[in-house]
Amino acid sequence: MIRCFILVLFSFSVHAASFEKYAPKLLKFEGAGYGIHKPLWGDKVFSKQEALNIYRKEYWNKYHGNRFKSQELAEVLIDHLINAGEGKDFMNIKAFQAIIGVEQTGKLSLADVRKANEYPYPAELVNSFVKYRVLYYRSRKLAHKYPGWEKRARSFFINTDENELLVSDYLLPVDLEEKFGHIALAD
Repeated sequence: MIRCFILVLFSFSVHAASFEKYAPKLLKFEGAGYGIHKPLWGDKVFSKQEALNIYRKEYWNKYHGNRFKSQELAEVLIDHLINAGEGKDFMNIKAFQAIIGVEQTGKLSLADVRKANEYPYPAELVNSFVKYRVLYYRSRKLAHKYPGWEKRARSFFINTDENELLVSDYLLPVDLEEKFGHIALAD
């Protein structure tokens, strides 16, 4: 019985996304102060471990990071939620839900994650969400002041060996393409 449990546990962890794999990339982006927003978390200096604990609990765990089969898909979504938040009326979660083809409730459910996990080519979902992120950041008033936002989003783009696709080559659901249709996207 114990062997069976260990085998099941091992097989789950081998195929699941991991916060530990994402953490170095996150810390690189967040830089000094580890990106912890003091008005929200208190006016103190956070240690690296305290910052990582916040990111794990309030983002990775909240959005079911370990339940994604694709490390890249978990990272591209959760990194955006860390960097930009859920958005007005949960628009950033709704965009992800639209890309994976589920009802746009604004609340990421385990059923949504299971649906994303069923997709045979997660790189396509990742790259579509990268496109969304780039368009989202370009639509912000302060985009010109913070070019690192777009650079961060593009860092998640997965280049494929078969062809030389660019961020602009990926299609978003019609409502998202229409929403950002006025924004130029040059690769």
